[in-house]
Amino acid sequence: MNGLRVAPTAGALLAGLLVAGRWSFARLANEQSSMTFEPRLWLVALLLALAFAPAAGPLRPLTLRARAAWAGWAAFYVYFTISVAWAPDLTMALDKAAELGLVAAAAMSLVRLSRNSDVDEIADAMWRTLAIVYALFAVMALSNSDADSRLAVLGGGPNVFGRNMAILGLICVDAILRGRARALAIVGVSVAGMLVLLSGSRGAMLAITSGSLLLLWTHRLKPTRIVQAALVLLVAAVIAATFTDVGRAAVEMFRERVVRLTLEEEHDSGRSQIYDDAIALGWRGPIYGDGLAGFPARGYFVYPHNIVLEAWAEGGAIGVLLLLLALRGPAALVLRRPLGAPPLELSAFVALLLGAQFSGDFFDSRAMILLGLLAVLRFERPRR
Repeated sequence: MNGLRVAPTAGALLAGLLVAGRWSFARLANEQSSMTFEPRLWLVALLLALAFAPAAGPLRPLTLRARAAWAGWAAFYVYFTISVAWAPDLTMALDKAAELGLVAAAAMSLVRLSRNSDVDEIADAMWRTLAIVYALFAVMALSNSDADSRLAVLGGGPNVFGRNMAILGLICVDAILRGRARALAIVGVSVAGMLVLLSGSRGAMLAITSGSLLLLWTHRLKPTRIVQAALVLLVAAVIAATFTDVGRAAVEMFRERVVRLTLEEEHDSGRSQIYDDAIALGWRGPIYGDGLAGFPARGYFVYPHNIVLEAWAEGGAIGVLLLLLALRGPAALVLRRPLGAPPLELSAFVALLLGAQFSGDFFDSRAMILLGLLAVLRFERPRR
């Protein structure tokens, strides 16, 4: 495309969307911003322009599994957009529909790019960009760490920061298992693990743990290699926790957030009440739900902090069914573990899916959605 390297550019833009979220410069000043001035809108616009440019090249046909994966998410987005019609607050519903539209447009762009570009090159560029950006976030957090509070950077919340560091940790674990820059990757996963703990996000802790275990599963390692990798990670964790101030602070945060608050005091940050409210709202319209953004419009929390309950509350049984159908493609790859399935995408997909049961909403789950779709597209790519 006139000298522009499409696949690496698309990968960098995709990474930018995963990182940016709802962030804007206005957040640094604790002010409200319009979507028009938020990076996410322009990143998606550039992705669309790249994917549908006239000179993008001939399109390869999609396989049946790839079509099914995209169709599942398309049906999900269409249904929830239609649910604006019976939503209790039109303004809130339209705002949320716009966010869903951004994720849908990014997914559509990814599918289109997989047909006229090298999807492996897109994925590699995305992971490289994420590794660099998240490493910078880690440096920023370490330079401004406060042992008495949960870590976050650039005005974002600690749960978002924790998820980002969990993904950085998975990138490093994957590099270790592939034998790439092992010394640097060991340092990276140690730092990422400590920062996940310092974020205080229990969902992020679950994400990095489950994702790391799944990487061992999807890489099809021999038992001896698994033991070796586990020992390396364990030794790195013990050294970091014992001989560094950050490590000791991370251990203390774990004791506070997990041992004392979660296990001893059974404190769940109000999640039980939020979940009960979401379940009750869903039963008010068990087939169709209360409509998009119905949960906050009824005076409950901003969102249910669980995407399955969010689908139930706002989309009813149809919404939950469509969500499960959309998740079917990457979930089947995880369970079947066929040769050629991309381990990092699948592990990150599962890690973020589990994390999405404790924090965030549909838009916050964009990485889970796009990485799951990318996993299917990479597995179904044309073989040379």
